[in-house]
Amino acid sequence: MRRRGAGMKTDFQRRPIEVTLASYGVFVLESHHAPGFRMAAQRHDFLEIFYVLEGSGTFFIDGQPHACHQRDIVVVPVGAVHRIEDNPASPLALYGICITPRVWQHETALADHLCAGRLPIGKLAAAQVRDDLRRMLFEQRLARPGSGTLVLGLALQLLAVLVQSQRHTTRAQPSSAGDASASHRQAVERYVADLEQRFFEATDLDHVAAELHISRRSFTSLFRNVTGTSWSAYLTRLRINYARQLLRDTSRRIIAIAFECGYEDLSSFYRAFKRQTRTPPGVWRSKKSGVRGQGSEVRRQESEV
Repeated sequence: MRRRGAGMKTDFQRRPIEVTLASYGVFVLESHHAPGFRMAAQRHDFLEIFYVLEGSGTFFIDGQPHACHQRDIVVVPVGAVHRIEDNPASPLALYGICITPRVWQHETALADHLCAGRLPIGKLAAAQVRDDLRRMLFEQRLARPGSGTLVLGLALQLLAVLVQSQRHTTRAQPSSAGDASASHRQAVERYVADLEQRFFEATDLDHVAAELHISRRSFTSLFRNVTGTSWSAYLTRLRINYARQLLRDTSRRIIAIAFECGYEDLSSFYRAFKRQTRTPPGVWRSKKSGVRGQGSEVRRQESEV
């Protein structure tokens, strides 16, 4: 079976695609199932992560059925016996990311943290997976110098995102206004939990609400209901709390700490820090950590703000 390449029209498969991993241990495939697609049970010595572009069906993994729908992410562990059964009325279109275990040999138990089947992860994490997948496809097809290294790095990033973001929750299927409201609240609760690991990312309220498929007004209301405060205040608190840790426990320059906490310039960081602590960061550090020999740096940086 041919793999789909740049400039080719869509091929509709009736059988699974043959996979040959690249030398760096990763391969991204695209498979559009024809009506009547058939797959015998298979077992591979690599991990498979599937993104459902469209359609629906069932993955049978070690005898257990896992239903999947559009935008789902499905994991087939290394060595698992599996097959795919399409919904005859809506055949699957899939992207598959195949990764050999040597890719994560530095953390041998990493893939063990991924549950088989559809991964219950938040919408923001799923959006990041989609972005990584697009970039992997782009680089794999260009095959320019550095592409293999970039695809390998993105594969590792994708694994880490999935491991840290998966949530053991059931798929929500809202059937009424009340169910939809409960689903939106659950989405915000998952986002709040994820935010503790992502507070340094550049984003804004409109972007977050759009990624969660919730109106801005509903998101702000639900966020305040869940956290007791506004989105901007909560985000600032997470950033400044982390800044305090870095100021207290490290000797990093203040400009570096501002960057690590998600601020693009020192002036914004200083204003936020002073609002939270009523003290400039350099002064706070000297009181809390006893760090010596940084007075000139503090005076210089504060004069620049």
